[in-house]
Amino acid sequence: MQNPFDILPLNIFNLFSTQGFGSLQRHYMAILLRLYALAEFNRFGLTREVVVDEIVHYLKEANAEGEIAAEMANQLVGADLRVGPVASVGPVASVSPDSISITGQKSEQDYASYLIRRLAETGWIEREQHADYSETIILPDYAFTLLEALRAIQEQKPREFTGQLYAAHQLITSATTSKDFSPALAVTQTYENIRQVVRGLSELNQNIRRYVERVTKQTDPSTGLRTSISDLLRLQFDDYSQTLGPAYHALKTSDHVSRYRRDIVNQIQAWQLDGSWLTQTAESLAAQSKLSPAQAEAEISHYLQFIVHQLEGLDPLLNDIDSRHAQYLRTSLRQVRYQLGNADGSFKDKLVYLAKGLAALRDEGLTELPDEAPGLMTAPVNIPDNHSLYTPPQRRAPFTPDNIIIPILNPDDFLTLRAATMQDVTQAFSPEKVNRKVIGFFNGHKRMPIAEIPSEVRHDMHWLTTIIAYAHHPEVAYGLEPVAGEPVVVGEYRIMPFDLIRL
Repeated sequence: MQNPFDILPLNIFNLFSTQGFGSLQRHYMAILLRLYALAEFNRFGLTREVVVDEIVHYLKEANAEGEIAAEMANQLVGADLRVGPVASVGPVASVSPDSISITGQKSEQDYASYLIRRLAETGWIEREQHADYSETIILPDYAFTLLEALRAIQEQKPREFTGQLYAAHQLITSATTSKDFSPALAVTQTYENIRQVVRGLSELNQNIRRYVERVTKQTDPSTGLRTSISDLLRLQFDDYSQTLGPAYHALKTSDHVSRYRRDIVNQIQAWQLDGSWLTQTAESLAAQSKLSPAQAEAEISHYLQFIVHQLEGLDPLLNDIDSRHAQYLRTSLRQVRYQLGNADGSFKDKLVYLAKGLAALRDEGLTELPDEAPGLMTAPVNIPDNHSLYTPPQRRAPFTPDNIIIPILNPDDFLTLRAATMQDVTQAFSPEKVNRKVIGFFNGHKRMPIAEIPSEVRHDMHWLTTIIAYAHHPEVAYGLEPVAGEPVVVGEYRIMPFDLIRL
């Protein structure tokens, strides 16, 4: 894969390296995001007049004319120094004509023209001139991608993966029940949905940890002051509930992994064992893309393995999310209780409020508390009753379990379960186990042709392929040597003849 810096313009990020002008970066960023909002759903590009009006509107709102003028002067001085003696004709010689007005005074349109030139020089926009001398501003494809990411950072919205597991489940189900539905499309879309779900869960987990750290530090990063009770309550009931609450709630209800995971994994594992399905799906994917059938089959196998691996490995991540969520709630509530009962906090405020109230009553000429004021209270005495006495435990009826009835399996279901079990057994093979079984075949001989391997092993493709694969493993005491001859028929396959050699 290419490095992104080999594709992007070389000076695209020079726009934000403005020495001496600390707030110019935020002005450039705000203007780019405004242009992106205009160009996102615009079908024909932005006219220069629209872009100038938008920049002028922002400059008036942000009062950035002075900083832009200072940067223009700085760029002008830099251009004069680079030009040398030729620059003696004056500053106008090193500035584009559209940045100087007739009176010599710069207006917002001049500043907007300068900003457009800067954006075009750094590669954030492209200027297209037509036959009627009108100009259109276009955002390149990489600018769309970068600005979309920057806008997501600006909005600070949590990643939404609501319904993605359900969509993956529906895709897999439709691919098995509908003959007109493309299995290649189902696999690729399911792969993308699962990627987004796992990425969203990882982001949710990291965000919960960030909120825990903010609570435990008990300080405001901007001011360095101790977090007040109002800030803790806002963080607990407003910020956290709006940012992470809906995502966590959806994770535990509508998007719960357990509702869809087993059906998806079972169907994909059945596809992995179906060679004809893999071939047909690879041909369909090859017809839709530029891949060869072999490359498409490898891509489909990668997608299927990725989906199963990610769904089966979600439990540790989900447990970590639950523990971090409980830790955050426990920590934040403990901080709230501490602030409420702290003598330096709310108790002191209560005393001040009470003293002010008493002073106001004294100013009104009252020497005694009003009748509606609460009086002194004593702790009530609770008289023992029947529920307060010791109650001996009562003997319960013995537990009688119901009879377990095992249903008769359908032959197709039995074959499916057997294939899945055989795959699990194959994956559980170890070099020691394979070596011990193969060494038992030799019976004192040094070589063993494939035809002399016991039939129960020779016709079991899982064992046979495992023996062949482990022949080059450093922990086994046998090897494999191809020999000349006709292919050997093993079940539905034809295998080139070989001999097992005891090392």
